[in-house]
Amino acid sequence: MKNTVLFSRIFFLFACVFLISSCIKNNNFIKGDAKIRFFQAASTDTTQNFYLNGIQIGNSVTYNANTSYVVIPGDSVFKITSRNIGTGVDVTTLADQKFKIGQNYSVFYLKEAIDKQAKLKVYQDDVKPDIDSAKLTFLNLGYTLGSKVVITDSTNTAAPKESLIGYGESKTFKVKVNKNMKYAFKLSTPTPTNPPPVVTRLDSLSINNGRVYLILLDGDKKGELKNRIVPSN
Repeated sequence: MKNTVLFSRIFFLFACVFLISSCIKNNNFIKGDAKIRFFQAASTDTTQNFYLNGIQIGNSVTYNANTSYVVIPGDSVFKITSRNIGTGVDVTTLADQKFKIGQNYSVFYLKEAIDKQAKLKVYQDDVKPDIDSAKLTFLNLGYTLGSKVVITDSTNTAAPKESLIGYGESKTFKVKVNKNMKYAFKLSTPTPTNPPPVVTRLDSLSINNGRVYLILLDGDKKGELKNRIVPSN
């Protein structure tokens, strides 16, 4: 009789472990959840508060900053709203947004031009890492820049590679990080500033293999190129 009771308890314990483990999905996701974060990417606008279905998510977000990922119910419908911190007035809204189970998303408060109304735009994030390389997604939201951005990969100093990225465009690269890896940035049509502002380059001191990064290319109020390196995992 004792053996029967003991076996029943052991079976129950293993069943519980199996059920819990089967609910886990990808990188700390619980089955049924999605993750979302918010960026304020409009240099000529003020600090924003972000809301899902009328509930504020995270703290107030200043320009050139973002919230951490927060967990939300996946496959649910949301209304996304941004409000100016000073007035509490809704600036822009996205209705009927559905976020898939097990996926990560970034919502950007942005502008397409200085004289245009701010808007919200949702991007689905690829956060799956590769152990032996870094995944770099370059996104250009620099509406004040006035020209495209040149990305220069000078890992091979004898034959550097250049890529152009315009406003609203994104490019993703898988990079083997080593001491020779270097990425630099400049405007295709530079502003007359002398000397030009220092734009943080990417190298083995700023990124690592096994990580996923968003490199946000942006412009300040003067139209000078800026960039941010934002880890996504």
